[in-house]
Amino acid sequence: MQEASVFKGTAIYQQITELDSVYTGIEDEQTEWKKVTPFHCPSGCGSCCVDFEPDVMEVEALYLAAWMLHHQKERALSILDGSFVSPRPDPDSGCAFFDPESPYHCTVYGGRALICRLFGYTGDRGKDGLGRWKPCKFLPENAEDGGEHRKRQYSSAELQERFGATPPLMSDITARAIAIDPGTAGKRYPLMEALAIALRRLQLALRFLDAPPEPDSPAPDFPRPRAV
Repeated sequence: MQEASVFKGTAIYQQITELDSVYTGIEDEQTEWKKVTPFHCPSGCGSCCVDFEPDVMEVEALYLAAWMLHHQKERALSILDGSFVSPRPDPDSGCAFFDPESPYHCTVYGGRALICRLFGYTGDRGKDGLGRWKPCKFLPENAEDGGEHRKRQYSSAELQERFGATPPLMSDITARAIAIDPGTAGKRYPLMEALAIALRRLQLALRFLDAPPEPDSPAPDFPRPRAV
């Protein structure tokens, strides 16, 4: 992730690049599933984002913060100084980065959270531990689904028999993300709250990285962000 290159040599850089590898893996695995599934998100839908604000891990917030500082710096800083304005008229009802007027809706797509990348094209595990998958509930009734039932749940065996493939599993991918920083993975915060903490942490790190080292001075100990 080139957006994180300014943090090279720090734990922040390592965490962000490891998460970027997880994100790349998601795209690769979902691409194979999208080739065979008859169910596809209709262009310009965005229904899953309207009333939903994700809770995120610290590493997810750091990833988005680094992306915003690179691509949307003024917008990122507005979150810290309290002047941020959401593109939606009801930002308290869902994700503040959702733009109802844009055909693409997500205004931070390149830095979006883990669940945003998983929704729609990943399955989960049932009580028996086996994989399963259910099409998105927001698919319209006239979806081009090849006559398949949109509201039912498919077992991995049935998916393999019908389509010759199965979608990646959400729990497996989430486990990879948790492994990046297991000490903080159990703490999750609403996206905007976590993002503000991450932005402050990145700004502090940049100040240390930009400052010339003093002779015989010890390496700075980066403080951990305080949970709000």
